[in-house]
Order: sequence, then C-alpha cells, then structure tokens
Amino acid sequence: MFYKLLFNQNGKLFDPQQKRKIICKKIERQAPIYEVNYEDFAGTNGSRESNASFRPFEMVLTFDIFYNNEYDKELIITELRQTMFPGYQFYITHELSPGKRFKVNTANFEFTEEENDYSTIEVTFEVPSGCSESLSTTLSDYSLADEWQFAQNVESEDYQYEFRTSRFQVFNAGDFAIDPRESDLKITLEGEALGQATIINRTTKDRFIYYPSFSSKLGHKVTLDRVYPKINGVNCGIDTNLHLITLVPGINEIEIQNVASVKSTWDFRFLYK
Repeated sequence: MFYKLLFNQNGKLFDPQQKRKIICKKIERQAPIYEVNYEDFAGTNGSRESNASFRPFEMVLTFDIFYNNEYDKELIITELRQTMFPGYQFYITHELSPGKRFKVNTANFEFTEEENDYSTIEVTFEVPSGCSESLSTTLSDYSLADEWQFAQNVESEDYQYEFRTSRFQVFNAGDFAIDPRESDLKITLEGEALGQATIINRTTKDRFIYYPSFSSKLGHKVTLDRVYPKINGVNCGIDTNLHLITLVPGINEIEIQNVASVKSTWDFRFLYK
C-alpha cells in the first residue's frame, strides 16, 4: 500500500514517488501542541494563565526505496534528498487529509532499514505555523469530491464570500482567527464613494477606512491585500487609517459604510489545528 502525495515547491506541483522505486507507505503527524504560560500571585489559589498558543508540530513520511545495486541506490537517494531539502519552505498535501495542505521545513532524513535491494527512510518535517490550511480558498468552488474534505467545518449552509450589500456575514470555518499579519486575506471593495469608505467587522471591532473618493465606473478598485492597502494595485497606505481587518472563527458581522453600489469579495484559506 502507498499513499498519494502532492508537493508544492515554489508553484511546481508533483508527487515525489516513482513507480517501483520510491513509495510512501506511512504518514504520521504529531498532535497539536498547546503551550500555556502561567503566573503565580501571592495570596491567590492556583495560577493564572498569562498567554497561550499552538506550537509547531512534526509530520513524518516513511518511504521505501527499491534499487538494483549500490549505484542505483546512491542515485535514488541523491535525487530524493534534493527533493526533500529544496532550501525553502514548501507545501505538502497527502491522501489522508486531501483538503488540507501543510507548510513545512524538512528537519531530518533517516534510514531505519537497509537491505540489498531496498531501504526504508523516515523524513521528518516541521510545520512551524502550528496549523494546516485549506487547500482551496473561499473564492474556489466548494466541491467535497475535489478540494474539500469532511472535518473541515464546511457547513451545509450556503455561505458566500462575494457580496453586493453593505451588511453581511463572513464565515470562517477554521479553528484559528485569520490575521493578515500572519496569513493570507484579500478583501476587494468596489462601488461609488465620495470619501471615508469604511469596512467594519463588528464582531472584532476592527475598522478600516479609505479616505479619498473612488468610483468603479472609472475603473477604481480598493484592495486590502494582507497588510497592504492598494488602489488599482498601487500601495495607498497613506490614504487609510492604517488599520487591518481580522476574522474570528465562526461568523463575523461585517458592515461597509459610505459606498454606493457596493461590491466586496473576501478571499482567504481556513486554518486548522
């Protein structure tokens, strides 16, 4: 038995396995690591939680490699090492969690068994973000057969991420908040505004303001791409209040003010433990 894999290294998508030469026979991932710091105070019972976070975890892929002689073995191992150690972070998707991807650094490459015609290698990857992310974004088609899987909190309700109203809900199906300082979030805003166009997340109290006027009839589009506000692709932070929009897990109540004929889109990936 072998498991299907998909590596994404700088946009190049491929399966590192080779028929009759390299197969992945085992996939293991470490459980979430929840680290809590406490403070003690004289005269009080117990300790108080000061801060807490999910820490990086490990994922281990076990490969069997097959070869005819020591020269063939050396060639296969060399190629596999080059694949596993590209020198930068990359994404792994595997058959057991087909709707999620893991951003990894390779940490270890270890032989656990060696015979005359095959070897077993364990490759350990670190997931420094402490989470996985949905393979698709919110603006992708929702297809459980293709890019989404069960246990991703994708509910049966028809949540949308493109709106033509000024008040609506943005649903974050992940286990973590979406913070554009740490993960992808692209908000686009179109319409007719005389000034002070404002996006408010009433759930988090976040408020983003774009002060100048703009008109989509004239081809204008305001974008909040992670931490970078732009007008038609040109940075315009000086024309804003320099605030960001974040999204908590679950429903976020959004309001857009001072924009007529408004249209907005919300593009991001869900993050999971």
